[in-house]
Amino acid sequence: MGAELMRRFLYRKVVLSDCDSPSPGPAAAMLITGPRFGVPAFATAEGGGWRLAPSRDGVEDAVHYNGKFHSITYTGAVQAWEQDGNAGGVFMSVVIAPRLPDAEGDSSVCHRKYLVASPGGRQMVVLKESKEETTDKYSRPRRTCSFKVQVLDGEQWRETDDIGDAALFVGVNSSLCMSTREHPELRAGCIYYTENDQGPCKDDEDNGAGVFSLKDGRAEKVEGLGRHRSWPPLAWFIPSIP
Repeated sequence: MGAELMRRFLYRKVVLSDCDSPSPGPAAAMLITGPRFGVPAFATAEGGGWRLAPSRDGVEDAVHYNGKFHSITYTGAVQAWEQDGNAGGVFMSVVIAPRLPDAEGDSSVCHRKYLVASPGGRQMVVLKESKEETTDKYSRPRRTCSFKVQVLDGEQWRETDDIGDAALFVGVNSSLCMSTREHPELRAGCIYYTENDQGPCKDDEDNGAGVFSLKDGRAEKVEGLGRHRSWPPLAWFIPSIP
């Protein structure tokens, strides 16, 4: 299987360990397989090869912060991952937060979860809801999307439309939180997203990028990017400057 087919059918995202974290440890990578497989895989600079890790509910998204990989399952459980010295170096998970409130309901609505960590370590989950809408009986249905944010407040999840002076980026390659004080060109209280869902949740937005205002509940296109092919999925470019 070629690299393009593997990216389309085998895995969804690769998350790299953060070398600037307080306790970086050995360099490692976490691979999130597609919904057909569900389980994650890990590779370290010391070990070399990929090793599958047990996950009963599957991993939908993951980030790396505070020296650990953190993930959210398809059922809404948030976990932290570490290598188990007694299990031959296999990565094992432990649930670190209560299960996210069930967002399922209307079968016509597709749900997608992104895990985000703020610079202060506060955990947030961005819920993307995608559904078909028609303006009249003669128009073909169009799939549109909206977003909600759940913040971990103590031991409970709380929905909020106020994320302060921050902008959240979610997409196929990474999920991150940016300060709008340090980057005034960004819009506070907004979610920047890429149209990258494949299959039934794919949006009819020319495969571009958009920005969603949590306060207004409205989405706008990010202009200047032009039209994008359906493959490869549009991804955020995050420069790394020493």
